[in-house]
Parts: sequence; structure tokens; C-alpha cells
Amino acid sequence: MEDKFYYSIAEVSKEFDLPYSTLRYWEKEFKKLSPHKNKRGVRFYTKENVGLLRQIVYLTKEKHYTLEGAKQALKENKTQGNNYEQVISTLKEAKEFLLDLRNKLDLDER
Repeated sequence: MEDKFYYSIAEVSKEFDLPYSTLRYWEKEFKKLSPHKNKRGVRFYTKENVGLLRQIVYLTKEKHYTLEGAKQALKENKTQGNNYEQVISTLKEAKEFLLDLRNKLDLDER
């Protein structure tokens, strides 16, 4: 995800492959998840919101926690696995970059 101050609901939805309705529902369920809204009600997610969503997605999709279980885990700070997921994600991005670079260098040699 691009490094910005605010992200639209469309960007967040695409990043986590979640429908808008799920993101709006989770706002009600997780009080810490509170994106800024302008006068028209358009949501703007901060980096902190995105980080919290990353933890919620990890707990619910990867670890198969219920929403109540995810709330409890976040409350007790049982999301150590989230750091692992971030490392894996970063390594995958680096691998993709390096493979792309290698392919470009191979084309230049020809």
C-alpha cells in the first residue's frame, strides 16, 4: 500500500479484499477503528487505522478468530503473529522487485 497520510475506503477495501460494508461494520464493532469523516461522511483512514485493520484481518482471516475473539486478542495484545505477517509481506515485495530487476537486466544484456 502506498505511503500516505490518509487512505480512501476504496483503497483500504482493495488492499484487504474486503467489501465496504465489512469495513463500515467493523467500525461499529472495534471502537479503536474510527476513520476520519468529512462533512459529507466520506471516510479517510489513517496509517494507524490501516495497521489496526491489518491486525483484525490477520486475526479473523488467518487465525479464524470470531469478532469477539479478535476484540479480546487485541485487548490482550495477542497479535504477535501480525509482525510475522508484515515481515512475510515485505519479503514477498522485495522478492518481486528483485525478480523484476533481474528480468530487466537480462533483457538489457541481449
